[in-house]
Amino acid sequence: MALDALDACPDRARRLDTLSVGQRYRVRLACLLGARHDVLLLDEPTNHLDADGVDFLTGRLREHDGGLAIVSHDRALLRDVANRFLDLDPTRDGKPRLYAGGYDAWQDARRRERERWEQDHEQQQDERRRLQDAVSRARDRLSTGWRPDKGTGKHQRQSRAPGVVQALHRQQDALRAHRVDVPEPPPTLRMTDPGVRPGAPQVRAQGVAVAGRLAGPVDLTIDGGDRLLVTGPNGAGKSTLLAVLAGALEPTDGYVWTAPGARVARVTQETAGQGTDRTAGEVYASRVGKLVAGGVLADADTVPLGSLGLLDSTAMRTPVGRLSPGQQRRLDLALALAGRPTLILFDEPTNHLSSALADELTTALRHSTAAVVVATHDRQVLRDLADWPRLRFGETSTPGSVH
Repeated sequence: MALDALDACPDRARRLDTLSVGQRYRVRLACLLGARHDVLLLDEPTNHLDADGVDFLTGRLREHDGGLAIVSHDRALLRDVANRFLDLDPTRDGKPRLYAGGYDAWQDARRRERERWEQDHEQQQDERRRLQDAVSRARDRLSTGWRPDKGTGKHQRQSRAPGVVQALHRQQDALRAHRVDVPEPPPTLRMTDPGVRPGAPQVRAQGVAVAGRLAGPVDLTIDGGDRLLVTGPNGAGKSTLLAVLAGALEPTDGYVWTAPGARVARVTQETAGQGTDRTAGEVYASRVGKLVAGGVLADADTVPLGSLGLLDSTAMRTPVGRLSPGQQRRLDLALALAGRPTLILFDEPTNHLSSALADELTTALRHSTAAVVVATHDRQVLRDLADWPRLRFGETSTPGSVH
């Protein structure tokens, strides 16, 4: 039943290594749900599921009478099935937080705590800056007292020197005693402006099809500032279409034209292995170096990794193979944004992203001047971007045209 409900694979004799990423994942999930375990431990269970698959999974989890623990960034699923949340995102004291009361109560408590964190951190920084200014002023007065200009008042200035020295020492002691015990809050996502003119041609696809993977013909016109949602069941060709638009796959029918000067970036569903030895910062620097060497970017247009607000300093120094899936996903986003793309193609962009970062990404995409194409099953993203034009893939119909 679970195999059929999740549409895991209609051909039971087909080899697993011939299935798409999403199909293989659904087979594994169906086997887990069909076993009727007493305790279910699920890690991102809605990744690669279409709408019907998510509905089936949600129903089974609600009906499950045993123990259930879910690691997920699917905000809609968390709303539907969870009543307690163990939040492992960074906190001011480095300890996890346990929240009760449902999804909205969790988000409200997180928001209030983050606001207090930011306020306390800023107050401590303000006080430190005030003390530093006081020390600088006292030192200036001391310098003036010990080295007065020639002429009248010389002895008067020297008589004031001991008091100025004492004032300087007091200010220095206060600065040393001042504790900055509230760490800086984690950064938030900041997408750089690619400088693309609204309506500037980016990509044209005419009569595109890929044998066995993407039924055609598909006609697309994407210009600067355009928005497009691509939806449909797994295996219908959404990922294939994005690969064709990015120039990573040649269509068997039709053609794709990319405008001169257009910078196209694609974020795939799965993290592309960047190796295990190099750090995230080294991988990013290598990507930027290649973009500059290839003439895609000028030196003045390079984007520092820290400015994107995706990885903290510790993660930047960590070998990629030791990063968590969420951190690797953040690196994927950073690598895509490194070239200031004028067209960004996102394939399930919220996979492995925290709820907070998923919200930040959605907001950034809405305000970016770049053209954006998003293929997703994420129900919250679909609700947030419901006003975007949509290209719908079906099992028996061709997707048609979008202009």
